[in-house]
Amino acid sequence: MEHLGSSSIVRGRGNNKRIWTYFEDEELIKALFEIALDPSWKSEGGFKNGYCQVLENVLAKKLPNSGLTAVPHIESRVRHFRTKFGAIEVMLTKSGFSWDDNRKMIQCEKQQYDDHCRKNNEAKGLYGVAFPHYDTLAAIYGKDIATGEGAEGFGEAVANMEKEIVRDIQDEEDEEDEERVSRETPRRSLHLGGASIQLLQALRSGRKTATN
Repeated sequence: MEHLGSSSIVRGRGNNKRIWTYFEDEELIKALFEIALDPSWKSEGGFKNGYCQVLENVLAKKLPNSGLTAVPHIESRVRHFRTKFGAIEVMLTKSGFSWDDNRKMIQCEKQQYDDHCRKNNEAKGLYGVAFPHYDTLAAIYGKDIATGEGAEGFGEAVANMEKEIVRDIQDEEDEEDEERVSRETPRRSLHLGGASIQLLQALRSGRKTATN
């Protein structure tokens, strides 16, 4: 089974070329989650300027021989994950799409998926492909579209996310469309601590309320 969260050759232009391993992705997502809990780096509007440099410093300690830099490597990879997570969130607001929590992938009819991708280029590459970091990314970005008192409406938030995804895709220069996903990636998810679990539960509870 393929895994979208795994990295292989990305044929971007110039310095954007980088081969990411699953384990590098995993450390990146872990570090991103940790700084998402820090109000000095994450607010309701998203991450603050300079957060990629913080991620570079963390990864330099965790993966000292990786040579990963804030720009372009980390910035591009974070954008990739955010774009694909956002694409999944958009699909899940539409009839006929659901999430398989066991296999960590979108469930829908192939024709329906193809029709969706004709107008939503960012969703390409998600059919039949596991996205093992979905839960952690939901904890990181889900709060940005949370509902409740003082929060924007769920529909409005998703619409805003769609606009942001389009901007992200333009910035990426269609890197994801040229990505070859590795078939040899271990299938496992990140271990989340107590604070992470509570945050996920709160996000899921808010989502259910918004869709009822």
